[in-house]
Amino acid sequence: MGEHGEEQLRIGRGRLTYLTAPIASLTRGSVTTMNDTIRKNILILDPERDISELFARALERRRDCKCYLACRGQEAIDLLGDITFDLLLIDIGTVMEGDFSLLKKIRRLFPGITIIIDAYLHQKELITRALSLGASGYFIKPIQIDSFRKKMDEFYAMSPT
Repeated sequence: MGEHGEEQLRIGRGRLTYLTAPIASLTRGSVTTMNDTIRKNILILDPERDISELFARALERRRDCKCYLACRGQEAIDLLGDITFDLLLIDIGTVMEGDFSLLKKIRRLFPGITIIIDAYLHQKELITRALSLGASGYFIKPIQIDSFRKKMDEFYAMSPT
């Protein structure tokens, strides 16, 4: 157990930190609670841990989802190989390294995942490039929590349950 009540779990080569949840069993592609509610798995890839944790708290408090955090591209690839995710939230700075090689690799290896980019307004050309390479959407930083939740509500409305 971590210092704030979170559990540490090692999957593949990465370390996964998550807040404890009700008794649940992990199945490929979803977490099922005792009420048989299917939870969406969301991977948040951002080099700034505090931003990832903020996004995770905003999502987990409002939606029935499980957020996993990664700080580096290889951590994300490892997690994507071990767990089926419904959504990948990824920082534009991380995805654009190496001429968008990480985005290309994720899209090639995991074609069914929805990818949403977070970027700043002045990064319009990078956003356009990411969208052309398979990102499904984006939001502009800095973002208010309410705006972020609204964007995620749009994702939930569009995705199958």
